[in-house]
Amino acid sequence: MKRDRIIRLTNRISLIAIILLLYWVFIFAVSEVFGFKVFRENITESFYLSIIGILAVLMGAVIVNVMFNLTKISEVLGAREAATAEPASRRKTGPLVLFLLSFPIIFLLLFLGDLRTSGNKERSLVKSARYMLSNNTRIIEHLGDYRFNREYAEDAAAGLKVLSKEDESFPSVRVIVSDSIEGKALFLSFGQHYYEPWDKHDDKTDYIYSCSAAEREYLKSVFEGRSLKHRFSAADGHYELYYPVKTKKGSIVLYFTDRKRYGKY
Repeated sequence: MKRDRIIRLTNRISLIAIILLLYWVFIFAVSEVFGFKVFRENITESFYLSIIGILAVLMGAVIVNVMFNLTKISEVLGAREAATAEPASRRKTGPLVLFLLSFPIIFLLLFLGDLRTSGNKERSLVKSARYMLSNNTRIIEHLGDYRFNREYAEDAAAGLKVLSKEDESFPSVRVIVSDSIEGKALFLSFGQHYYEPWDKHDDKTDYIYSCSAAEREYLKSVFEGRSLKHRFSAADGHYELYYPVKTKKGSIVLYFTDRKRYGKY
């Protein structure tokens, strides 16, 4: 009967909508909890808006299904469903297993997508950093001639401001140098903003660069001449690049940061 076909169709539509909703919630939850950045901005926004469409289809299918089922309560159908219940459950075992296995597969794809996004971001930042350094040798040499005084702070702020505006990949650029306070080796950091007046900010403690133990060991190896490799890290859309530079006056580390809410795929 035509009514039976409509009931079966609405059942299938409801099942598909529920499955899509489960996938949507899973992908959203995993992306938020683990900070995966995979999808482009337009795809991410479309993905978020799709929940409205899924809920609308689900509600419409459920309403139609309920309306037709209320007019079709039959013992024959009940007996038929009871007779076929056991074979049906066996037939559905395979799809159920595939459905459950799809969740770890989706998680793996999101993880690999985020990993690939980070890898592409690292290559892009390193390429931009190399290009930037090759075209701003005068600024880099000035940054390498470190002395803790007003002139250096002013020159560093002006030079870093030029570097940050030259490439959109680096909205924030700082220079890290090695120094000491009362005989204790520390790292100081100068940014794009110069403190005025200098007399109120002539204490080295105002410029101490705080970092993790791993980052501290990395910077120590750079300034001791044991390594000139860059260091890249990515977490929840926040990208950091430590790029060591050896100048005629000494070694410095340029610290580039960027933040992206979306991925690339």
